[in-house]
Amino acid sequence: MRLVTFQEFNEIYQESVRTVFKYWTPQMQMEIATHCYSWSPNIFDFQGYLQASAIRFYKAYATFAENGCEQTICDIGGFWSVFPITLRKLGFAVTMTESLQYYSNSFNNLFKHAADWGVKVVSYDPFQAGAIVPGCFDVITIMAVLEHYPHSLKTFMDNITSMLNSKGILYIEVPNIAYWPKRISLLFGRTPLVQLREIYKSKVPFIGHHHEFTIGELRDLAKLSKLAIVQELYFNYSAQNNFFRRFIAQPLETLIQFAIPDTREVLAIVCQQYTKS
Repeated sequence: MRLVTFQEFNEIYQESVRTVFKYWTPQMQMEIATHCYSWSPNIFDFQGYLQASAIRFYKAYATFAENGCEQTICDIGGFWSVFPITLRKLGFAVTMTESLQYYSNSFNNLFKHAADWGVKVVSYDPFQAGAIVPGCFDVITIMAVLEHYPHSLKTFMDNITSMLNSKGILYIEVPNIAYWPKRISLLFGRTPLVQLREIYKSKVPFIGHHHEFTIGELRDLAKLSKLAIVQELYFNYSAQNNFFRRFIAQPLETLIQFAIPDTREVLAIVCQQYTKS
């Protein structure tokens, strides 16, 4: 299968964003913001976030696309469903999981929209011991999920690896706590973590970022989960200007991020299960 260019992918992806937002309301945003104050409608622009995230999802797509549309894909915690819908438009068989029991009926049309596109939507909590999704998958993607969980990831990883075909790939993406602007913030006495006031104004349980990662921690997670890393990715996505414009505006930061990959905004690893030689 031909790997589509970013421009081709982005055209399909942005159309998916536009259609998904026909089923999004301020009431829905207020509902999820109850447990993460910084997601309030007057604070966070989810549509802008998803539009910028085309880069994130293309990076994930590019790691498996050339293996063909015959692959079965499962996106863990897909929620918005923009990536699963985009993959369906590109010809893949896609399952999306979400813990549907935590959402009110106001979210039904959002999840139905994904199902109408042919995405199999499964209610699934991967953090519960013994939780399974029927069948095994060639590709499992876990994007912007792990940072929202405050406890041990062992149960989660045991569940996920049990769903992966023996030669399948697991794509894990997380925010980088060693992102250059966060390093500078800490140097000036500002926390690189979620501000206390954002947690204070959120109801229990808080569902924002509990833990952000270094690349060393991702490597540890893979090793502890008996996974072999076959590729590491480091990239920025929220800064939309090209390299030269960024360099003119922020020369030091741009050069450092160009030279030192683990100062970039996002980390991702592509893993496979260890095979006996």
